[in-house]
Amino acid sequence: MTDSQLLSGIMQNDERAWRFICRTMKSGFVSIIGQRFPFGNFSKEDMEDLFQTSCIVLMQKVKEGAVSVSREGALFSYLVQVGKLTANNLIRKRSSLSIEDMVTIPDNPHKEDEDYDISVDEKQQAQDEFIDRVFEKLSPECKTLFKHYYWGHKTLDEIASILGMRNADSAKSKKFKCMKKAKDIGNMLIKCGEFTEDEIRAAVERISLKELIKEETFYAENGISMAALDVDEDTE
Repeated sequence: MTDSQLLSGIMQNDERAWRFICRTMKSGFVSIIGQRFPFGNFSKEDMEDLFQTSCIVLMQKVKEGAVSVSREGALFSYLVQVGKLTANNLIRKRSSLSIEDMVTIPDNPHKEDEDYDISVDEKQQAQDEFIDRVFEKLSPECKTLFKHYYWGHKTLDEIASILGMRNADSAKSKKFKCMKKAKDIGNMLIKCGEFTEDEIRAAVERISLKELIKEETFYAENGISMAALDVDEDTE
């Protein structure tokens, strides 16, 4: 798949695009981050978290329209730059050393990589993590409904059929109750405020992407190859 196809797939929550990224970019990502931060002593689990977090940031930036590709390979370069920033943040949390003491600036940084806006707003990141916690506390039925609606872009009629409900009105009513439950959980956790449907949508996208990456990792570690999971590189 080309970078342009991947960008389109990310916008549409196309799982084929994300599976392609996991299968073709993850090993290079891990290798570069490991070489860039030899002092980080990152475990296998750390690398999994760094890749997962970087993919989430990539998804968010693409949906914000902050990522463009002027050359093939630019998307991988962007993912790696996000990974470096994420690794810096992890090291900073673990050490009292200043980041300047720990980081060696590359001799020949790519100018096109520097043009990307990959700053991470820590306040926004904390809010995202909070909403993810809320989503994780929902019932399995609400999680499934939200995932089909926000990640899979399915209609209420389709969701009603999948969940064995009577009709679209039943699915709409259930979605309303699930949203109310999410806000109740949020209020219980922080005792104030609410959040919007767009924030729930973003949380569902993050959670769904985390699940997909974990699934791909399981397949890779167990050497599972299934025709149904093969990515068509010629897909437009």
